Amino acid sequence: MKVVVVGAGVAGITAAHVLGEHGVDVDVLEASSVIGGRVKGLDDFVDFPIDLGAEWIHTGIKSRPAVFERLLAGDDPRYETFSYRPKTYYRFSNGRLRNWSLLRHLSLGDFKFVDRNWAGVVGDLVTDELRSRIRLGCEVTRIAHGPMGVEVETRDGERIDADRVLVTVPLTILQAGDIEFDPPIPSAQQDEINREVMANGLKVFIEFGERFYPDVTMLCRPLSLRADCAYYDVSLGKRSDRHVLGLFAHGDPAERYIDQGDDEAIFRYVIDELDEIFDGVASTHHLQHVVQNWTAEPFIRGSYSTRRASAKKMSASLGDRVFFAGEAMNSTGRTIAVHGTSESAYLAVEAMLS
Repeated sequence: MKVVVVGAGVAGITAAHVLGEHGVDVDVLEASSVIGGRVKGLDDFVDFPIDLGAEWIHTGIKSRPAVFERLLAGDDPRYETFSYRPKTYYRFSNGRLRNWSLLRHLSLGDFKFVDRNWAGVVGDLVTDELRSRIRLGCEVTRIAHGPMGVEVETRDGERIDADRVLVTVPLTILQAGDIEFDPPIPSAQQDEINREVMANGLKVFIEFGERFYPDVTMLCRPLSLRADCAYYDVSLGKRSDRHVLGLFAHGDPAERYIDQGDDEAIFRYVIDELDEIFDGVASTHHLQHVVQNWTAEPFIRGSYSTRRASAKKMSASLGDRVFFAGEAMNSTGRTIAVHGTSESAYLAVEAMLS
């Protein structure tokens, strides 16, 4: 059997890894210049790896794909983790910074890596053999499928024949129609895909010469405990004496940052906001920074889905020739997290091989 995997994010890499274990001939076509998708790392910013994309190990999502089973059980000697339990919480609202540290008694049970990042962990799945099967800068524009097989066409005009295709691109790509399907995705399935929302999102990391901030500073709406816009101490739990503050913004709260324009304009807005919150000390102690605007990434265009639609309906195969996997496509509903994304690949491969 010949399988083409479209996309080299978590789902694509997992699927190619598993297919390889089954002895399947597989090629991976990735439109961008890097693997990982929304799992992206920065290893030379400070003395520990930074997660520009997925960062936390969300144990509340019960997916247990085999490739991450030991990690999620806390039993993988390759990856040291720690329980993420901030102690000092503040909320900035209406020009005032208030202590909300009682929240330290609430635990979501999440973990983080001590000296690795998700990008490195996912990268460990890429063997030399698999790496030779991944083609970067190879954008798929058309997938024709029928009883005799599948033909995949790239923007360069290349045509690749396969028995099955697994599509793992972000929802935004399917919603924009960047890949033509022939025959088209059924209208009811396309409507379900269009109903899902992949929200805006960005992260900003700033190193400071001194620490002047609590573990978490929430920028949430009044009377809301939403954590979709917050500054947090990235160095917490790391073996480091560097002072790194992160900003995570997702959904509507991310728009005011993204609307500033390019990365430098976003950073200026962020440092001004921090100066407002912390009485001008942020700009004084700033050393370096990096902005990751996921909405601006041409082959991603957002952060992650918001569970508005049925993952089972969205991920239905097309004639048992074209299959779907990815962050929003886990048919069990365990979407969003890295391991939920990985599980979606296992489900797709199982269906494909059956």
